[in-house]
Amino acid sequence: MTDILPKLLHKNSADDVLLANPRPVLPTYIGAQSAAAINGAQHGIAQLYKRQACGGYLLNHPPLDRTYAGIPFSQLMDTAASRLARGVPHQVMAQLWPSCRMDEIQESRSQDTLVEEFLARCLIPRRSSSFSFINQADHYFFYRKPHEHVPGIMLLEAARQTIYYQLYTHSAHKLGDVTVSLSELNSKFQAYAELMYPIEIVVDDLTEGDSLRPRVVRYVSSFFQRGALIAEIESVAPVVGLDKFKAARNACLLHDERFEPLANAPVVTLFTAGGKQEIVRLKEVGSSSCVMSLPKVEDANQGELTLLYEGNICFHTKIKRVSVQSSSTAWSFADTSYRQLENLKEIIKRGFVQVASRNPSAAMGV
Repeated sequence: MTDILPKLLHKNSADDVLLANPRPVLPTYIGAQSAAAINGAQHGIAQLYKRQACGGYLLNHPPLDRTYAGIPFSQLMDTAASRLARGVPHQVMAQLWPSCRMDEIQESRSQDTLVEEFLARCLIPRRSSSFSFINQADHYFFYRKPHEHVPGIMLLEAARQTIYYQLYTHSAHKLGDVTVSLSELNSKFQAYAELMYPIEIVVDDLTEGDSLRPRVVRYVSSFFQRGALIAEIESVAPVVGLDKFKAARNACLLHDERFEPLANAPVVTLFTAGGKQEIVRLKEVGSSSCVMSLPKVEDANQGELTLLYEGNICFHTKIKRVSVQSSSTAWSFADTSYRQLENLKEIIKRGFVQVASRNPSAAMGV
């Protein structure tokens, strides 16, 4: 299977990626504007579609097969008139390909290549994508206990990952320039997902309008097992510039609150004074001051503070000593820029919790 880079799905590790093997899929319905690409074709994918009274073309689906769980795809086509943009899972296409005459096609050309060429000829504005669902029963997070079925929260996370792939692959928005902020999530579960059988995810783009840079995207992630629909998760997400997104999230942080690091927070605190630098323990921090363990440098009334989060985010400022206690010192920030404060907020969001409210002067150790 083809791997997907974690960064594309806003993940740091391949262990967190739940999608693989991205493939193009055919649409259930093709509008009348694509008549020239279908009419008169004697062979190939066009023969899978039947002309409708409205002038469009509907996929000739297989008969209603018996299924043990979920909704057969043929039933979805018969009942979901409002979802004619639905992509056809490859689990279903496996039943259709034998009826698609490809005598003139060279064997070296894959089915995916044929689908891509057909979609290009038909000028399909909104592409659907298919993924293989990565479901390992020893996953460090989702299988912390034995399950008799695939955990539902795992399906929700997989749907979230499809949003990023679809956005960065099938729109003009670029990774690193924008992100999404999920505003709506609607889920329907038709059957339990079983570990024993492969699961295919098809994500359909139901975004309104035809802009290549939509401001809000609407995607539906459908989960198929043994050719039947077992779950649908619809997501609505505004697309936001990355800088604006961070600014909006940080706007209400660091007023008069104080925060203490979690025991496992990957934060390194460096104190610099008198030409020497040492690692100290940060006990509390706010927007204008902090409390740390006693430094080894004696009689240091001023210095510099540096916070490093996993080596990726750095907060640095000059500090002045306010008070000394038996095991800690309180410091005020002497010169902190807007950018540095934003970095401090990014660090606090990732590994700190709010300190219980108390007298401000007590927090400074005076």
